[in-house]
Amino acid sequence: MTGSDEGTLVERRDGLVIVTFNRPEKKNALNAANWAALDQVLTEMANNPADRALLLTGAGGNFSSGADLSGGMKGNGSKQQGTGGLTGGPRQLILHEMRAVGEIIGRLQRLPKPSIAAVDGVAVGVALGLALACDLIIASDRARFSEVFVKRGLALDGGTSWSLPRQIGLRRAKQMAYLGESVPASQALDWGLVNEVVAPEQLTGTALDWAGRLASGPTTALSLIKRLLDSSDSASFSDAVENEARAQHIAFGTSDMAEGIASFLEHRPPRFTGS
Repeated sequence: MTGSDEGTLVERRDGLVIVTFNRPEKKNALNAANWAALDQVLTEMANNPADRALLLTGAGGNFSSGADLSGGMKGNGSKQQGTGGLTGGPRQLILHEMRAVGEIIGRLQRLPKPSIAAVDGVAVGVALGLALACDLIIASDRARFSEVFVKRGLALDGGTSWSLPRQIGLRRAKQMAYLGESVPASQALDWGLVNEVVAPEQLTGTALDWAGRLASGPTTALSLIKRLLDSSDSASFSDAVENEARAQHIAFGTSDMAEGIASFLEHRPPRFTGS
């Protein structure tokens, strides 16, 4: 196991990159070291063909309680957090801090490889944004999701003003954002906020099973599928079928496509290599 910091554990196994926020005493509240570690992992994954899928989770029974506010806040546009800014650089105006955080979350959302968030306990504020930036979310039945910002006198961040209404609809997104109440896992499933709800003792195994299947899948085809689906809400039907044709043309040139056809003809499971 390797990690950029004890507060963020990074493990690689069979093409899967597992990132675990590891500050259980703080409910995995995200500090500068967490953001720096996630930024590094995303850079590595984008450039390393051996990294084929991402699993994002938290230690100690929680995903994350959001930004670490233990340093306090003040209302003049700057943030009191240790000696540096949210992402570890020099402290600066909140506008620029939030742009830096937003860029990291945007890179997660645009990652050209599939990603899963495994959520136990709380996923609050900017941490909810991280979960929503992943392609799939598996939650334990004790998970809770909250747009807590309004209770702190804050607007939205973490990309949730974009991701939340696309996943649960505008009215429910406004309900979460306006009231700041926790949404339990069962309700999150009904609303389409998460893909699956399991017992806490089944969360790790289920998440590893799903993530392992993605990590052993046809990586380029999955990347193309992700782009097609993510752009679907802004594409016309004509655009969509043209984009599909181009994506299929690319997929036809991969070794994984040849393996997929060969395995079908030979009546065996495919052995994709991500190439």
